[in-house]
Amino acid sequence: MAMSMPVSREQDSIPDAIHPADRMRFVQLALALVLFLAAGPNLIGRAQSDPRDYAITTPLVTYATDSETAIVSFTITNQGGDAPEESQVTIADNQSGRIVKSETLPALAAGEALAFSTELTLAGYPDGDVFLQVEVGIDQYELAGSSIARNNSMLFTVNAFDARQAIGGEASPTPQPTPFVRYDLWIPIFNLGVNFGTDGIQVNDSVVSTAQIVLAVVLLALILFLIWIAGLVLRLTIRRPPAFETWQAPYAINTYFDPDSTQGRRQSWQFQAQNSAILSPPVEEQVAVVKRLVDRQGAILGAWTIKAARTMQYDIYGRINRTEAIMSYGVIKALNDLIQSAPALDNQQLTKLLQPIAKRMSRAALAAIEKQNRTLPFAMEIRFDGVPGEGRIIFELYQCRDSAWRLVDSWEPALTNTGSRIPENFTYTLNGMLPGESYREFKARLPQDLTQLLGSLFYHHQVPAESDFPSARPPLPEAAGDDETDETSANDT
Repeated sequence: MAMSMPVSREQDSIPDAIHPADRMRFVQLALALVLFLAAGPNLIGRAQSDPRDYAITTPLVTYATDSETAIVSFTITNQGGDAPEESQVTIADNQSGRIVKSETLPALAAGEALAFSTELTLAGYPDGDVFLQVEVGIDQYELAGSSIARNNSMLFTVNAFDARQAIGGEASPTPQPTPFVRYDLWIPIFNLGVNFGTDGIQVNDSVVSTAQIVLAVVLLALILFLIWIAGLVLRLTIRRPPAFETWQAPYAINTYFDPDSTQGRRQSWQFQAQNSAILSPPVEEQVAVVKRLVDRQGAILGAWTIKAARTMQYDIYGRINRTEAIMSYGVIKALNDLIQSAPALDNQQLTKLLQPIAKRMSRAALAAIEKQNRTLPFAMEIRFDGVPGEGRIIFELYQCRDSAWRLVDSWEPALTNTGSRIPENFTYTLNGMLPGESYREFKARLPQDLTQLLGSLFYHHQVPAESDFPSARPPLPEAAGDDETDETSANDT
């Protein structure tokens, strides 16, 4: 027995063919799409057409038989796209700018040319050439002074005397010469004409005599000379001194001291001190001398100001001048600001504030060196100025014993007559690029070394002497003297 397959209602509802009305709508939609695609480029091209660009030819001037009317004719051409609206044709006096005639210009299509003609009344015009300027389409589409509007204006002349000569017959149209023909030099952008004569220079309708030209040149030379003198005076009065002058140690040298005495030995040690940090490794029985800058209350760098800082490479022959890098005033100011706040900061806070300063100094130092000299060491110098009567220089002599630096002696030097400031100089040594170290590693290490050296300016840690050490730190003398305690300390060294 054959079994029939069930058929769903959805399959029964599908028509066997498309309805004729639906087919017609489909054909209409396809036709509209084809027409849109065909007309689309034209619409897009029209939407992207060039802007309007009017240009005029040289105006031709003729005179009517009444001797009081000038007929000005020229051709206006639209060299750009279709003009969206009407514009104006104005004729004005070139010298005063007074508008003589204004007419409406209809909108011109792209590439369209229009022969334009207008009449001017010559009543009241003087005999001789009168310069007039015609402008066409100077508006929001072609702004005055823009490059697209340069060919929208033109100069021409009218002459009342020539108009009177035309009485009794029709004047034939004679083209007027273009402005640049009448001048030795014509600058069209500024509509400026110059004629050079024996008695002076004519600029448009104005004449400048030779005497006026000479006077103007003399005055200009005098003004330039006075400006040069004023600049020279300002440079001499407000010029800053060089960042690094030749430094002279302010310590007084007393030749009458016995070199083997305490005072004599102290004077010798003073010139060995380079800075306030002991950077050499602790070697048994080795000695080191440092100098510290404090004020009367003992505050570190109190009454002292950093004036300048620089880095410079050196080799076995001495300093290399071309590698000198003087630090900017911003770096110096940041260091001086840090002097004021350093006493209230701990080690981590001070290091955090010193790191950006060290990076700036590192960039300046590396910018001044050449690639082949990166392995040479650096010398970093910091110049200080102290306040006389407040700033103090304290020298300290240390000796390494039991793998630690022990204070042997300390003193305050006698100073020469330093004037309004006490000059002082610290010198540090920085390693160049080490063997096996890449330049990238060197650039990362140098700011860290600078941070440690700058930190030694603010941290003056001292190792206390042992109680049984014979050269315990004596009190700072108020005046130079030689006592038995100092003599014993010096002999121990």
